[in-house]
Parts: sequence; C-alpha cells; structure tokens
Amino acid sequence: MKSTYNKVMDDLRGKSLKELLNIFAQLQLPQYKAKETFRQIHHGLKGTIDQISILKKEERALLAEKYQLDQPQVIKHQHEGETEKIAFKLSDNLVIESVLMQYEGERNTVCVSSQVGCPVACQFCATGQMGFKRNLTVGEILSQIYYFATKHKISNVVFMGMGEPLLNYKNVMKAIGILNQELGQNIAKRKIVISTIGITEGIKKLMTETGQLRLAWSLVASFDHLRKELIGMKNLPSISSIVRAIHDYQQKTKRRVTIEYVLLKGINDGPEAINELAEITRKIDSHVNIIPYNEVAGGRFSSGDAERIYEKLKRRRVNVTTRQSLGKKISAACGQLTTK
Repeated sequence: MKSTYNKVMDDLRGKSLKELLNIFAQLQLPQYKAKETFRQIHHGLKGTIDQISILKKEERALLAEKYQLDQPQVIKHQHEGETEKIAFKLSDNLVIESVLMQYEGERNTVCVSSQVGCPVACQFCATGQMGFKRNLTVGEILSQIYYFATKHKISNVVFMGMGEPLLNYKNVMKAIGILNQELGQNIAKRKIVISTIGITEGIKKLMTETGQLRLAWSLVASFDHLRKELIGMKNLPSISSIVRAIHDYQQKTKRRVTIEYVLLKGINDGPEAINELAEITRKIDSHVNIIPYNEVAGGRFSSGDAERIYEKLKRRRVNVTTRQSLGKKISAACGQLTTK
C-alpha cells in the first residue's frame, strides 16, 4: 500500500522532556505541569490529551490546537504460548508488526519495528521482501512498546523488528532516550539492543552516545560475495569495514557485540564459512548467536543444523549460543514479520 503520510499535527508522544518544557513555556503553562504531562504520557500511558489529568479543560484545549497523541490502531492480535504479535495500522494506513516475548524471571521483551518495510532487502527475510515505505516517527516507535506496557512491565527492548534501525538513527535514538527517562518507562540502556546489518556510519555515531546500549550485528554470511548475494541493499559495507567500525566502537564503549548468524542450509553453513566466522570473532570482542532460519511464505531457504554448527564453533573456542525462536506458528519469529 502506498503511503499518503502527511502529518497535520505534532505528536506529543514523540517530544522529549526538554521539548515539552519548551512547548509549555511557549503556551505560558506551568513547567511542573509539563513534567507531569510527560510522566502521564510515558509512564501513565495516557492515550489522548483529554486523559491528562494535571491539565485543566482549557489547557488541554490549548494544547490540542497544535498537538495530539497519535495512536496506531490494532488490527490483528495473535498469540502463541508466551509470545504475542500485534499488527498496527498507522495514520497513513500503512501497517507494522511488533512482538512481545515473555520469559522466566519476569523478563518481558518487546521486539520493536523502526521502519515500514526495510531497505536492506535480505532475500531470506519476509520484511525485506516488502520493500521500503518510510521511517517510523518517534511516537510510532514508542507506541508499540506502550501498547504492551499497559498490560506488562517491560524489562527489555530489542530493535529487531521491521526495518534497519541505524537507517532511522535520529528517531530511534530519541525514542531510546525517552524510554530511558525516570519519568517514563525508565528502561536502562543496557536492556536495549540495536540490531544492524552493519551500517558503519550508524555504528560510528553510536560511539558518541551515553549509556550502555547493546549492539548486535546481523552478519548473515562470513564472505562478502555471499553477503552481497543474500542482501539486496546497494552500497553494502564490506565485512572488513564493519569490523573496523565495531573495533573503534568497542575501544570507546568497552561493550561486547553479538554477531547474529541466520543459518541457511547449503549456503552459509559449510566448513569454510564457519571457519571464517570463527576468524571474524577473533577480531572483535563478540558472542555468536546462531539463529535457525524461520520459514517464510514462498521462501526457497531452509535451516542448517544449528546443533552441528554450535559444536563446531565451540571446538574453535568461540563464545556461542543458539537462539530459541519464539512465535514461529504466528510468524512472529526472526525474519517473519511482514504486512503482505
């Protein structure tokens, strides 16, 4: 569906605390009410301006002349065990999907989308086959998390849904800053993961950010020629340039990076590919997360033997785990999100 995106009014949900204080100052409203409004939006999860109780009726009306609380519409709701997938219709009728994964120990993780579709165009990923429509706004990113937060205490957020988060850098980082606010959800940055195909400029920018954000690199293949065959994005950075960017990032942040490796039978699971993967791990402080391929409609791929690859990497003294794919039956697992 083609986007007819045309914002008429500003979304208050996408405003930082500093911006909200400035807005209230311009409207000659008390600063303490700005802080409480921020708290009610991001902690109290109010869905409309009329629900903000700190404001008088005339103050709400004044605010509503220029601003709104944009609320994506839930159009599909699916469950499988402790996994929940939601399809949201946005204000321009485009659709995104988000997933809640519940684990033992009260760990509730939201897998959030950062774009409608994805420009990276991985052949094995359902989202990649959608094409790219547009970046999500700050408010649209937060709304996905807040939907689940009305029912559960959200402990973790992973930018592993639809889209490449580092190609929507400004909005993603602003959303993370709001999530981290004590007046909001107060989610520690070390509980937030950004997964990237390896956007080197974005990785370099992350070096300037405060806090302990976690970075995951979706390697896909350990050789450049195979990576280019599997990933449709133009000007795909080379593996060596990504390794250099991550090395510099780690020099500054001292943070270990997860290397995500989607296992494709007969394509990236051969001895040479796995040996080269092990060599890449020697160059950066990393942990390999093997991801068994999750089937998508019309897909030509199948998953390699994750246990065999795990044991092979273990013998090479690689830090490695195998991902437990949740929500496969409702197409909520890695690579399965789509709106077709």
